[in-house]
Amino acid sequence: MANNKLGITKRAPAKAKSRLKGQRSPTDRMLTDVLLAIKSEHLASIVSKEKNHEYRKYRLRDGVERLWLYETADGGGTASITHIAVIPDSVRRVPGQVPTRPPGIGNDDFNAGLKQSKYGYPVLELFELVQPVTLAEMKSKWAMGAPMGWRYVGSGLWADRWGRNIDRELKVKKVF
Repeated sequence: MANNKLGITKRAPAKAKSRLKGQRSPTDRMLTDVLLAIKSEHLASIVSKEKNHEYRKYRLRDGVERLWLYETADGGGTASITHIAVIPDSVRRVPGQVPTRPPGIGNDDFNAGLKQSKYGYPVLELFELVQPVTLAEMKSKWAMGAPMGWRYVGSGLWADRWGRNIDRELKVKKVF
């Protein structure tokens, strides 16, 4: 484990074990990475750093450190996985816990309990995929459809688009 300048401990990604012996292909998943659907206007606000937390009704388990963002087609979105947001692996904020500085879209409403969302995930870093994962590729290559809610990222997709540090700069561009 290594600490970075933000004081976040980095661990090697954990792999979930398949519940069925001998069947590993679609059930191999990364417990550190989840796939979420996001509307294009909310993604644009994260990219511009106007929005610094992603809010959800559900609590992701500790150990999740990356959110793979599937930009929905509504509102002119791409229907593709386009970005990966890095979050703290154990910080799950509830209303009243989001810092007021720096300000961010939705933070005041969340803190006041005015949002349906019950958990906030601070976005520490953002990466853009060099090759976004289109819905067609999700179906044909990764045997998955558009996300509804959240799901763990499969280990094959993880290796193909994020993977180990050695070739990551060929797969993603750091936005911030």
